[in-house]
Amino acid sequence: MNRGLYGGILMKPGYKESEKEWIIELSRSDVYWYDLLVNSHENFDTKKIITDTLKSLKNSVESSLEKRFVYFIFSRKKVRFDTSKNITYCDKTGRFNLSLLVGREKEEIVVVGEFYDHQTKKALKLEVELTEKFITITDDMGDKSSFPIHTFLQEFGIDIGLSSTVHYVGYTKNPHTRPTNGSHAGLSEVLYNVSNEDNDILISFNLFKVTVFADNKKNGMKLHIPNSMTNEIDADLEGFIIEKCFILYFDSNNQIKNKVKERKELKNNLVQLSSENNINLITLYYELEVPSEYWKLGSSTIAPNSKHYFEVKLEFGMPKISVPPPQY
Repeated sequence: MNRGLYGGILMKPGYKESEKEWIIELSRSDVYWYDLLVNSHENFDTKKIITDTLKSLKNSVESSLEKRFVYFIFSRKKVRFDTSKNITYCDKTGRFNLSLLVGREKEEIVVVGEFYDHQTKKALKLEVELTEKFITITDDMGDKSSFPIHTFLQEFGIDIGLSSTVHYVGYTKNPHTRPTNGSHAGLSEVLYNVSNEDNDILISFNLFKVTVFADNKKNGMKLHIPNSMTNEIDADLEGFIIEKCFILYFDSNNQIKNKVKERKELKNNLVQLSSENNINLITLYYELEVPSEYWKLGSSTIAPNSKHYFEVKLEFGMPKISVPPPQY
């Protein structure tokens, strides 16, 4: 579907003269463990699986409503399965205990999960094989499913009390090649600066819904409409602005050497939005519908939180971040 389906509204006097605000909300976020792009499973090519999945996601987005992906490169404490201990079942409900080793010190944590068939509403006791990085589950039909440890913890909703640290924010049209192809300077710096003995590196690809709130007090008109439906701001600039807002917000030490350049680019974008489109405020919400500690994000300057809500606007000619009281 092409952007700008309702582009004609841009020429309406009531809309052109309106005071406008951008409201940016997270639509979806997909996380991939960088290690799987370098070190594959012995029985299947994890790099190919990830790149094919991202290519399919890109094609799906472009065939529905073109957007850009804003990606976060982040770290979490290293976590591995304890292969010296087998899974133990608690009772007939399908609940189980599983031992994990966390961080450089390999601190042992025992987690509780549940194998449950939501269709039959029956608990399952399944055969499980472990390596440090993968769990392979065999069902009663003999079919095997293998999960990387980070995927397993996400899919089964198992929290172990950790948070994620954002080191780099970028944007891309092609998530299957950037930053996943290994020739990305920001990723290389993160891999160099963050200890791989104590941490795992992951990448989240985020899609956002950008809604324009137009308020024309002169004629009493108020309108909410997705930016993609008018294409008032094209997909590239939309993604670029979202990226710059999150760079400014997380203010990671890893991107500090480009801080002046990033702020200048965002300033120019905000000046353009204000002068050409009368858009003077950007409000951003980052929260998953189903909470997971993988999206409990912080940075070198922002405390970890599963919800991020902030505003960006020009103040004395420079981009300014403010965090108003939550409204949701």
